[in-house]
Order: sequence, then structure tokens, then C-alpha cells
Amino acid sequence: MKVALYGRHIETKGFKAFYKKFTQLLGDHGIAYEVGSSYGKFIQDTYGFECKSYADTQLTTGEFDCLISLGGDGTALDTLSLVRDSGLPVMGVNLGRLGFLANIKMDEIEDAIIALKNGETITEKRALLQVECDIAEINEFPYALNDFVVQKRDTSAMITVKASLNGHFMNNYWADGLIVATPTGSSGYSLSCGGPLIFPGSKSFVITPIAAHNLTVRPAVIPDRTILEIETSGRADTVLITLDSRSFIVPSNTKLTLRRADFNFIMLQLENTTYMDTIRNKLLWGADKRDEV
Repeated sequence: MKVALYGRHIETKGFKAFYKKFTQLLGDHGIAYEVGSSYGKFIQDTYGFECKSYADTQLTTGEFDCLISLGGDGTALDTLSLVRDSGLPVMGVNLGRLGFLANIKMDEIEDAIIALKNGETITEKRALLQVECDIAEINEFPYALNDFVVQKRDTSAMITVKASLNGHFMNNYWADGLIVATPTGSSGYSLSCGGPLIFPGSKSFVITPIAAHNLTVRPAVIPDRTILEIETSGRADTVLITLDSRSFIVPSNTKLTLRRADFNFIMLQLENTTYMDTIRNKLLWGADKRDEV
């Protein structure tokens, strides 16, 4: 078995000791590994570990059995541009605090490695958003695992977002912006703007306005086979569009079409971990100080 490792160039407290233990465990269980070239250079320069590296391009199942993300949810989101439509599964190890995608804790790493080696993990297929437009920069990789967001720039006036579903007019959103989130992304920006949590596998997307001017406007859950057409306008010349952590400044009169991508993002979870466990642990559901009395 051979795995690829990926992370961001961020110094993390306790990482050196963790990485040494982690790579030793991989070796002890007969799992070969390679590190992304730029991340490998960061590890070597920062922590002094030498490692075999792979080119920072699309990975395939012919090269590796799994990609392990070391970091938080943002790091796990980055891996989409590496695995793309290859079907290579991703396992997220959380080095920070709050992790929905990267929900394997540092002290669970040996259990995770053993489960990976023995094929005792759960495979989850996560839906992706695809954007269609005439903007070349976006078309280089028009996919999002978490969410698509269009919003005003800086302190400019609110924008108008016209939304149509399957060719039928839905609403004009007068707001600071609009979020279209997948079930995976429903626990992120959309949730903070009043959107609902959607469980993975729900086959739906959620449309959540950002600070809507009309108080009757509320988040809407739509089937993920819906084709959503968006047209923006506003007083400013440009608006900001984000696909997960990638940002683009585009003309304010931009037209876009959103749909579900024809491939999925594959995640590996531990068998004893469910989405409900993650929700309770991260959002403290079921935790009440009165129960401690």
C-alpha cells in the first residue's frame, strides 16, 4: 500500500513529534508514502525531515491508494484540486480544533492507519458543485466541495443576485451576497448565515442569502439535480466569487450556471465514527452544564 500526504505550509505546535510518530507508524505497518513536493520542502526546511515527494499535480489511483490530508478542513478542501475526478479517496487528519472533513484526531492516528491497511474504513461519496461560465480563470477548475459564494467587495453597496431554477425565475436577492452550499459545506459559511445543516447523502443543495435586505427571504433547500442560473448586478464594477477557498474578482454583471458535478469527492472515515458523532463533538450538541450538577 502507498499513500500520498498533503498539508499546508503552517507551523503547528506539536507537529514535529506527531509527524515523526505518524511516519514511523506508516513504516511499521508496511505503508509507503510520498509527500507533495512543496509540502515536503516545507517539512524539510522547517522540521528537518527528509521525504520522498510527488509532483503537485493531479493524483491517480494507479499511483496511490489514498491521500491523507494533514491539517484542518481548509487543508482537506485543498485536496480536491489534487484528486479531481480520479476517484482517489481522501482521509482527513485534524491537527487543529474544529474539523468536519478532517475529523480524525491526532491521538486516533494509529487506529486510522491500522484501519486503512486492513480495509476497515467507511467510504463516503460527497457531492460537488460545478460552475459554468465564460470566465477562463474559473473554468480552469470550476468545482467546489463546500460552497459557491458570490458577494460584494469591500464596503460597496449590496448587490442583486437573480436566481432561476431549471429555467424558472425564483427570486431577486438584494443582499451582501449569496451562498450555494453542498451538504458538506452546509456546516460552514452557510450555517453561520442561518442556513440548515444537511447530512451527507441528502442529494440536495442549500441557497443561503448573506444579510438579505428583504426579511422574508430565507434559506432554501433544493434538489441537487436542479440547474441553478445566477445573474449578478450592482453599483460596483466587480463582485467577488469564491469556490471553497479559491477567490475570483469578476464583473458585476456576471452570469453563471451551477449544477451538481458528474463525479464525487471520496472520503474515508473510521468505522466507529458517524456524521452525528462529528456534529455532537464539534457543535456540542447534547452538552448541557445542567447535566454536570
